[in-house]
Amino acid sequence: MKSHIWTLAIITAPLLYSPMSVAESVVGADHDIKISNKAGLAVNSGDFYFRVNGRLMIDFATWDDAVFSGVNGEDGSGSEIRRARIYLKGKYKDWQYRFQTDFADNKSVNKSSYIKYAGFENIDIYIGKHSEPFGFENLNSSKYISPIERSASTANFAGDREIGVSVAGNGKNYGYRVGVFDIDSNATDNNYSITGRTTIVPMNNDGKILHLGASLSVRQLDENSVFSVKNRAGVHSTSVKSIISDDFYAEKNRVYDLELSYTYDQWNIVGEYVSADFSGVTATDERKFSNYYIQTGLFLTPDQRPYNVASGTFGFSVNQEVTAINSVTEGQNYMGTDGYAGPCPPNKHTYKFTIYALGTGMPIINSGEALTRSQFQSQYSQYILGTATMQGTYTP
Repeated sequence: MKSHIWTLAIITAPLLYSPMSVAESVVGADHDIKISNKAGLAVNSGDFYFRVNGRLMIDFATWDDAVFSGVNGEDGSGSEIRRARIYLKGKYKDWQYRFQTDFADNKSVNKSSYIKYAGFENIDIYIGKHSEPFGFENLNSSKYISPIERSASTANFAGDREIGVSVAGNGKNYGYRVGVFDIDSNATDNNYSITGRTTIVPMNNDGKILHLGASLSVRQLDENSVFSVKNRAGVHSTSVKSIISDDFYAEKNRVYDLELSYTYDQWNIVGEYVSADFSGVTATDERKFSNYYIQTGLFLTPDQRPYNVASGTFGFSVNQEVTAINSVTEGQNYMGTDGYAGPCPPNKHTYKFTIYALGTGMPIINSGEALTRSQFQSQYSQYILGTATMQGTYTP
């Protein structure tokens, strides 16, 4: 028996986006307020930063046979607004925040509402509703995953955004996050999870990135709730579950995850193995599941997804010509984005160019690890032998 499926996703992201359009103004003699409509609407005044943005994803799929339609030999098709999200994020000094709501499926759902304290060196603290630190595919944004839907192992075992507290840290080539979360909370339950993930990047240069990671989640479950494993085989617009287990009751479970990703220029391959052990209410409810996936993809254009060492995830593709030179990495600008952002014409403003003389033995800055000027000076101060600055002022 052979089944076929064709899927099409239309992604509009971000809202209010104009790649080259930047509008800015200056208020006061000593305090700049910069406004930009690049990648959303953003306001920046130094200590204070604010951005509103969003994305729209529309899915269309056609299929045949019972695995998708529920009837042998039956064709079908479906479409939906898969995601219609608006998010608000910003910061004030060392405090950051993010609020995100999804309006798809004729309802509004709060996807995340948290604050983050980033006042410690290389350590961040998250408080509120945010993603449990579990799995590679789960933590990569839906904007950046290769397939149209996440795999069955992620959908069933990776957890969700929950209310909790987590601590994240990172070094030159590794990152970690661990947290405690209240899951499926109501007035009477005591359900919680303790979830952690660690990643390491033993190779990250010359367009080659090797990522390794592992996650563990221990969860106290509601023994009165019915559990089952279900999946739509990558097609969200059909109601037919092609993968479904029997129902069972469980008190707790442990979920393990191993992840590997390798990138070579435009080509990438990624895979994960997930194992879940459920402790049943009775002996007949004991269950153990395992699942894995392997995905590969190739950019037809000279692009490569930048890798973030701290979060152990990929982001939006960047043209490889920008970073083709060995050991070149774009920094973070005053708007909080990577790469160059212009100053504030037509007002009077100053250009300042600084070149650093660096000693031998300085490690390569990780590709995609965007640093501000102060972060670069702090992290690599021992390699800075001297500086030279050229300055010029533009007066309209």
